[in-house]
Amino acid sequence: MPTFTIDTIDPTVSSRWDSFLDYLEESGGPVGKALSVNLLRRLTIEAPVVVGFCFACVLIHLLNDTVMPGVSFKMGVDDSFQAFSVMQYVRLLSHIFAHDGINHLKGNMINLLLVGPSAEHVFGSYNMLIIFVLVAVTSAFAHIVVGGYHTRQLGASGVCFALILLNSLVSAKAGKIPLSFLLTAGLWITDEVLRMVWSTDGVSHHAHLTGAIVGTLAGYELHRRQEQEKVRRIATAWRGKSK
Repeated sequence: MPTFTIDTIDPTVSSRWDSFLDYLEESGGPVGKALSVNLLRRLTIEAPVVVGFCFACVLIHLLNDTVMPGVSFKMGVDDSFQAFSVMQYVRLLSHIFAHDGINHLKGNMINLLLVGPSAEHVFGSYNMLIIFVLVAVTSAFAHIVVGGYHTRQLGASGVCFALILLNSLVSAKAGKIPLSFLLTAGLWITDEVLRMVWSTDGVSHHAHLTGAIVGTLAGYELHRRQEQEKVRRIATAWRGKSK
């Protein structure tokens, strides 16, 4: 997957960004110039989906705490499904962007930024986006089926679990099971199953498990496709040489 620099995102954004940096270097004194030359002009976006998702989550949290109080709760998915409610279908996706407080947000963002970029680099931004959507929808229905009575689920914890398991499969090969994956799955999933059965902490452990399952299945499916594509390229190159 290519690395996106600020200059390759959009010509208009790039032009305005350059103008801002030029102004900062001219008017910001030695500190502004050093900040621009040594940091801001070197910024890259190595994982646009993960980083963009994190920014969106932070924005929702800021809106909830300032001009739109309660918006996070409204984005959460209910424990019942109302087939004729438009918002019900919106919440199947929106709940992963909303968080219940700064600690909830901070914990999920740290986990995402730790494991997400490497997984996105290996499996690609488009596939990462599909995984986010799958985790959102499946964990939402998991909450509808087994969630607590009159509760709402919100947060990116399911996405975090998906990327943790997906990241442990980065080095997987066809027909092989990485030991790191078994250790990660064993430690995390066992704990989540026990907490889902016995704990009353109000955490959506079923969302964590759903994310783990999606991340595992996606990891092996993406590796299978990559192996098939590798074989296809080799076969195409071999046929080209034999002509």
